[in-house]
Amino acid sequence: MRSSSKNYINLRKVGGFYQCFDEDAYLFGYKVNNDRAGFPISSLNKIINTLDNKKINYMVCNNNDDKSIKDFKRKNTYYHYVEVSKEAYNLEIKKVSIEKKIKSMPFSKIEKLYTMIEQFVNE
Repeated sequence: MRSSSKNYINLRKVGGFYQCFDEDAYLFGYKVNNDRAGFPISSLNKIINTLDNKKINYMVCNNNDDKSIKDFKRKNTYYHYVEVSKEAYNLEIKKVSIEKKIKSMPFSKIEKLYTMIEQFVNE
């Protein structure tokens, strides 16, 4: 699924959507399912503008013969944004997991937890 150059995000048209795979799936903050994320065709210009603004190399594949490539060469920030995006995604997963656990806790434990958090953030 990946382009031959690992420093590009590869967007593939699949039906009425564009999809990205593997670590590319984390770049936009969309829901990731099975290391895949997608967005409607109507959002492509917004995505391209975001990639251009962040200077992330990309390849848009509309079908087997129709490819559009943007290469920022040495200014490419692909790896930086992949790492930042994966870290943000993992933190969100942790946050959601903790929130679920907190909701099932008795009120007295939640109160203790909030007191500990307040003390920690006010240090």
